[in-house]
Amino acid sequence: MLPDGLQALLVLQERDSRKSQLDKVLAAVPRDRVAVETRIAAHKAGIDAAKKAVTDLELKRKELESNLRTLEGQIQRYRSQQIQVKKNDEYQALSHEIERTEQQIGAVEEQEIELLYGLDEEKARCAEAVRVLEAAIGDENAQLARLAEREREVRGEMAAAQAEVERARAEVQPSLLPRYDLLVRSAGLPVVVPLRAGKCGGCHLKVSNGIETDARTGTKIVSCDNCGRIVFFEF
Repeated sequence: MLPDGLQALLVLQERDSRKSQLDKVLAAVPRDRVAVETRIAAHKAGIDAAKKAVTDLELKRKELESNLRTLEGQIQRYRSQQIQVKKNDEYQALSHEIERTEQQIGAVEEQEIELLYGLDEEKARCAEAVRVLEAAIGDENAQLARLAEREREVRGEMAAAQAEVERARAEVQPSLLPRYDLLVRSAGLPVVVPLRAGKCGGCHLKVSNGIETDARTGTKIVSCDNCGRIVFFEF
């Protein structure tokens, strides 16, 4: 049998444990939210990186096109100069420059063709990356919504749990509350634990014979002589 007042303490402990669990859930929400937001930021950075790879190739293509226009302009100037020169060696020198510039144009055009193939491939990779990452962002946003909903639910449960705690505290003998509260602060829940095979259910150390006898008779509330938790005999 349980000593007077212990059943009310067990009820209070159960209510406090429930409230403590809700506290932990609420405490985890901000951490979970930060983790989700961090993943969203990483996905967005991935999208930006994929788009930048395309942009860099497009800028390179424009640079090549600008080089082509410059080289073509040089050829036009050389040909205009050829019309004006009168000496054969000057004419041949300009012809050599035109030939050299045409070779440069050919090399740039090859680079441009190769780049265009690479650009098409990069655009395809970018489109796929954006599709996958935007879907991932959608999933993470849905997780944020679930976290917000869970937080609202738990806050509602917390209000009810707090009311239950207050009602349970009102049923406990006033002389026992300070002892119970001190144990909760120092040892943490649970602080009212059963004896099993002569061992405290909190610290799992063997109690003295006197404590075990008193707990078994159930005539008074006793504490573990190792950790101080309130112990009772579990029949």
